[in-house]
This record gives sequence, structure tokens and C-alpha cells, in this order.
Amino acid sequence: MKNVTVSMDDDLYRATRIEAAKAGKSMSRHIADRLREADRQDLAEERRRRRLEALQRIFDGPMWDVTENGRMPDAEERNGRR
Repeated sequence: MKNVTVSMDDDLYRATRIEAAKAGKSMSRHIADRLREADRQDLAEERRRRRLEALQRIFDGPMWDVTENGRMPDAEERNGRR
């Protein structure tokens, strides 16, 4: 585990100290936990964004022309029973 020095203004320090005390944690543990949670949320949001993009590609439809002679093929033509 690595140690990091963080500088913050007095108001933020006080608020963070109070949050840590309410959670029963040291400042170091409290800040590390908050950063870990933010990282998890970022990863979850990235996964969600990728899934939405994949769905959008599906909903946008095929990227090729599926018409025959300017019209959509009927069931007989699609299934090769000409």
C-alpha cells in the first residue's frame, strides 16, 4: 500500500474530518473508500455507456441495403423459395 499526501483547504478538511468521524474511519481510510467508490461508479457508468451504444447500433438497423430492385423482399424471397 502506498501513502499519498493530499492538500485541501480548511473547510474541506473539516467537512472530511467530520464525515470520517461519523463513519468511524480514519481520514486516510475514508478518503480511500470514497475514491474507490467513485472509481467503481465510473466503471459502471462506462459499462452502461457501452451497452447503450451497442443497443443503439442494433436499433439503427443494418448498415447494408437489404432491398431487391428498390423494394423489401417478401417472405418467399427472403427464405429462398422462389
